[in-house]
Amino acid sequence: MSFARTATWAATIEHLRFPDDAVVPVRVLVRQHQAFAEMNDALQEDRSFAQLLQTAARCAAKGCAAPMAKILKLDGSNDVLIVKGQYGMGEEVLGRDAGLARAGNPPGEALTLARPIVVDDVFRDRGADAPQLFRDFGVVTSVNIPLIGADGPYGVLEVDYRRSHNVDVCDLSFLASVGAVLAEGIETRNRQDVLAADRDAKVTLLREQQHRIRNNFQMIASLLERNAMISRDAQVKADYKEIHRRVFAMASLYDHLLGLGEHGQSVQLAPYLSSICASFEDFYDLRGNNVHLVVSTEEGAGLQLGIDTCTAIGTVVNELVANAMEHAFAGRPGTITVSMRRASTSLSIEVCDDGTGYGANAKENTGLRTARRLLTGMGATLVVETKMPTGTKWNLSLPLTPIDPS
Repeated sequence: MSFARTATWAATIEHLRFPDDAVVPVRVLVRQHQAFAEMNDALQEDRSFAQLLQTAARCAAKGCAAPMAKILKLDGSNDVLIVKGQYGMGEEVLGRDAGLARAGNPPGEALTLARPIVVDDVFRDRGADAPQLFRDFGVVTSVNIPLIGADGPYGVLEVDYRRSHNVDVCDLSFLASVGAVLAEGIETRNRQDVLAADRDAKVTLLREQQHRIRNNFQMIASLLERNAMISRDAQVKADYKEIHRRVFAMASLYDHLLGLGEHGQSVQLAPYLSSICASFEDFYDLRGNNVHLVVSTEEGAGLQLGIDTCTAIGTVVNELVANAMEHAFAGRPGTITVSMRRASTSLSIEVCDDGTGYGANAKENTGLRTARRLLTGMGATLVVETKMPTGTKWNLSLPLTPIDPS
C-alpha cells in the first residue's frame, strides 16, 4: 500500500468512532461497495488524470447518495483550493476558486487539520467565511476528506448536499476508502509525470546530440573533400577520397538508424542498403554522369545483422560503386546494379556495371584493398568477374547462421 493511500486512510479513520449498536442497511453497503469497486477499476485502468478525478467525484457522490461532489487541489503558491474534478455541478465549475485553505472554509479546515470535516449547515455554522461556490450551488451539508501524499497534501475530496443530511461513520468510512484510492492514484500519476518529464528532457538532449553528430559527419566529409581537391599528390588525393567514402558510409548508416528510431545493436540490412544507395544519387551525381543505379534487395528482406557488419558492407558497396563511377564508363552512359540474395547459410551481394570491364592486370586501389580487409575480418569474400568490354561483376559473399526450418 502506498504512502498516500495509507496516510489518507489513517487521517480519516483515526477520528471515527463506531457505536456498538450501529446498524447499516444492506442497500447502503451494496451501493457503497459498487461505487468503491468502480473507483478501484478506475485506478487500475489507463485513464487520464482528469478522468480519474471525475470518476472519484462520481463514486463519492453515488456511495453517499449525494447530489454533488468535487475534487479540490491546493494551489500552494497562494493557499487557494481549485476545483479539478466534479459530479453534479457541470464542467463549467472546473478551475473555479473554492476558497482558502484556512479555518472557516470547510475543505480548508480538512486540509489544515488533516482530518475529516463535516458541517451540518454551512451558512449557519460558517457564515461569511463560506466561499461563494457554496452559495452558487445551495450547499447546506458538506463533507470533506483530506487527500495526503508523500510530498504533502494534494487537496480535498468533498461531498455536498442541498439539504441537511445526517453523515454517519459508515459514510465517512466509505469516503476514507475512496479518498485513499484517489490519493494513491494522484501520487502514481505525479510520479509518472516526473518520469515522463525526465524522459522528455533526455530525448531532447539525445536529439540535440544526434544533430551535432550529423553536423560533424558533414563537416568531416567537407574537409576531406576540400583537401582532396587542393592536394597535388595523386596518392594523397586518392587516400582522401577513400576516407571520404568511408565517412559517407558511416554517416549514411547513422542517418538510416535515426530515421528508424532504432538504438539497438542490429539493423535490417535490406533497408540500409536501399537507403545508402539512394544517397549515391547526389553523392556521385549519377544523373549528371548519365549513370542509372538499379537496387534489388527483396530476396534479402528481413535479414538483421550487427551494426558493425552493416557498416562494413555499406563501406564495401560504396567503394565498389565509386570504383565503377571512376573507371567503368569513361564518360559514356551506363548502369550499375546492386542486388542482394539470401540463402540458408550465406548472403550474396552483387555490384555489377555494364562498363568497359575490369582489366586482368589492373591493380586494386587502396579503397579496394581496404574493402577486402574489412570483409576478411567478417569471414566474407569478394570475387570479381569481368568479360571486357561487357562490364564487371563483384560478388560479396558472407556466411550466415543456418536458418531454423521451424
